[in-house]
Amino acid sequence: MANAGAQNDASTEYWPIYIARSDGQGYPNLDHSALSPNEDQDVTQQERWEVIVAGHLQNQIGPKDDKRQYKLAGFPKGYELRCAVRKDGGRDYYLYGHPLGPKANYRTPGEFALHALWLVSDSTDNSQCPCDLCPKYLERTRPERERSLAPALPPPLTSAAIPPTRPAAATQPPVATPNPAPTQQLVQQQQPQPPPPGTTGWTNVFRVGELVWYKHTAWRLGVILAITPQPGTPIQPGAPDTSFHFTLAPLGHALLEQPSLIKDCQSMRPFLTFSVPHTGMDELRDKTFDMVNWQALAARFSQDPDPNKRETSRQMLSLEASKMGARAINDAFSTFDLFAQGTTADGAMLVQHYGGVYLGAEMVRVGDPIRVVATPGVGSPSQQPQQQSAQHPDLPPDANLVMLVTEIQVLTPTSPTNNVRGATLQFKGNIYRAVRLSTALPPPPGTVPAGEPPGPAFAEELATRNAIDKGGGDSSTENRGNGWSWSWVLVAAQVVRGEPDVQGRFYVTERLMGAIDPARWQEWVQRGRLEEAPAYLNNRGHSGGGRFAGRRAGRAAMLGDAVGVEFRVPAGMVEN
Repeated sequence: MANAGAQNDASTEYWPIYIARSDGQGYPNLDHSALSPNEDQDVTQQERWEVIVAGHLQNQIGPKDDKRQYKLAGFPKGYELRCAVRKDGGRDYYLYGHPLGPKANYRTPGEFALHALWLVSDSTDNSQCPCDLCPKYLERTRPERERSLAPALPPPLTSAAIPPTRPAAATQPPVATPNPAPTQQLVQQQQPQPPPPGTTGWTNVFRVGELVWYKHTAWRLGVILAITPQPGTPIQPGAPDTSFHFTLAPLGHALLEQPSLIKDCQSMRPFLTFSVPHTGMDELRDKTFDMVNWQALAARFSQDPDPNKRETSRQMLSLEASKMGARAINDAFSTFDLFAQGTTADGAMLVQHYGGVYLGAEMVRVGDPIRVVATPGVGSPSQQPQQQSAQHPDLPPDANLVMLVTEIQVLTPTSPTNNVRGATLQFKGNIYRAVRLSTALPPPPGTVPAGEPPGPAFAEELATRNAIDKGGGDSSTENRGNGWSWSWVLVAAQVVRGEPDVQGRFYVTERLMGAIDPARWQEWVQRGRLEEAPAYLNNRGHSGGGRFAGRRAGRAAMLGDAVGVEFRVPAGMVEN
């Protein structure tokens, strides 16, 4: 079991936690390099892992009124954190020692925290461990275990053995359906859920079909065509973006025939990280991508007898096309994985329920968190009074609100008129906000109980905040001299937000800042005070061309001639 060690020195920052039980193997000749006490990054990362894992333990099994900060006194016996130095000088860290073998490793503190929770429990059954490595270990050792059983036991039921089901097509007005996405809880999850098609994990940053910025001399725009594991990298569910290579198609125009390229996540940024510049050519202003005769422009520029000028003109045309193409893509949406449809009570609208949508630059699935506005804007779906329960009248104007998407709906008029045209996209779900609360005061209404996060991104975000954010510089009356912790607070239950009200996907702070500004993230960790990461992203509406195009037939139709290769949705996704 884990024990908090005695603390006599009041100036010491953390109380130590000792994990007495271990299944670590202490393998010799492990991959990558041992950490050096003389390397600042190694020392910082060792402490970071110890603080985050201890924070998970404290949040899940510690007393709720405990005001202290904790850190592992060391990894369990037989486990070792090692470092891989990249070509660009950056460093990636991996924790080795799991009985699965010397090549198996944990890639983030959150991954190992799940195993640490099992180690400090009373269970000795690896099937009850929620980490990613234990199920693989059980599968590898199953023949040996089955030979030792008399009589033989039936094989365990796994998620792969359960046939997928879809609700029948609705003939009545659709009703709210349970969230089909896994609401993973750190202790109760029995088997790791495979990531949905087109993703590498519920909390990773990049997905197939999304627009990104990539570093290629300067920052350029592209779309992710495919994601593949880096050579020699064993991939478990939940592996971070650093484990993958990303095949990108540059944005521009198909007639320019730009070749695809491969990047790693350190060379990429989410689309909403930067604003799309305005076009620099006067003749392109006030036009959309589809209004431009790109072929005539290319033919005109190709007439220059100077080859250097021709190449410069070609690059300029590619740049302008990429900017206009990105704006056009951001002003449209397409849907996939239809699972139910019906009509409204008055029969005026066809209502279709989808598993996911490409909304502008991003992929959003049922079960994802998205950033939304507090109050629906003009043209957004109205809210019923019963949807307003748990509203907070004292909500700060700069509050970052996160909706857990439980429904993605498209409403289309059954009989279009001059006053009603096109399809309306809307999202339904609970809206939450991360709040730093004093443990000396009763929690406000709607506070989500500790250990019951709404979804994996919510759990990971909360664990990171509570482990790292020490409240440096906070001298407010309500927190001075008191303990505190971060919690999710329900702001509104089962409300509807329309497409204009969605600011973009919500990304876990550590994963987002680790992608867009690692140095700033390390600064936050070292000072023990996190800033609100969404402040470093644009809202979706700020990057469009201002002429919303509405629904398109699929992602390839959204991309149109802005890419020169055929885009295909990942296997397992059905566009409709």
